[in-house]
Amino acid sequence: MIPIDQNTRIGQVHLNVSNINQSLEFYKSFLGFKIVEQTEHVVFLSSDGNLPYLVALSTAKPLDLTKRAGLYHFAILLPKRKDLAEFLSHLLKHKDTIKIDGFSDHLVSEAIYIRDPDNIGIEIYRDRIPSEWKWIENQVVMAIEPLDMEGLLAESTKSWSGFPSDTSIGHVHLHVSNLANAKKFYSEILGLTTTASMKGALFFAAGKYHHHIATNTWLGEDISQASTEFAGLDYFTLQFSSKDKLNYMIRKLESSKITVKSLEDGSFSIFDEDKISIHLTVK
Repeated sequence: MIPIDQNTRIGQVHLNVSNINQSLEFYKSFLGFKIVEQTEHVVFLSSDGNLPYLVALSTAKPLDLTKRAGLYHFAILLPKRKDLAEFLSHLLKHKDTIKIDGFSDHLVSEAIYIRDPDNIGIEIYRDRIPSEWKWIENQVVMAIEPLDMEGLLAESTKSWSGFPSDTSIGHVHLHVSNLANAKKFYSEILGLTTTASMKGALFFAAGKYHHHIATNTWLGEDISQASTEFAGLDYFTLQFSSKDKLNYMIRKLESSKITVKSLEDGSFSIFDEDKISIHLTVK
């Protein structure tokens, strides 16, 4: 395996939603995103209303009941524990109107899980400093433990006013049909390192991060391919640190018989084994 550009990161997440106005009420009024640009078909959101945007919303059909590959959740990375504390305090004030999936300590991070009006999963988290992460033979130690809610809330000193300007998309977690196929695509072809595994899930990263992409088969292996017709993931972007490194990846993909489509904005479109859409671009 030839490693991917070690500075590759998740750039943006494009979501399909069933009702733009309903979703904006959630993403703007509750989460605190600000509109960067709004066209007839797409709304672009960022933490401060400036580029780069982090999330884009487009209208699609409501989520169907078919079990299919696609987004398990996308994860918004906050810069400080204090930020997560303030979000938690904000969430608890709205707990009767927001669907909450849970709260977890993953050892490398602390995380809050919620869902948007279309039932799209969102993780909001903060990383512990990398020196606190434990690695065993190139595998990072992660767990699912209870979040110290009381200790976290003690760090909240002001009301939630939206995401700090240095908020980013930390990772995406995907439903796939086969972990061996996912590992072949994300690790052997794209060149991400397999950093961890748990029952039914694999975690992949560029550089020495815990994970930028996770895959799981928790919906089963007989699921349908991803579709952009319904609410859920349209695509996410992988950002490379330079044009040369992006071009190298394009050549590598083409040599692996992966179809690469050039897009008008200068990015490139590919699909994984489950037809999950990924756009490759430069930061």
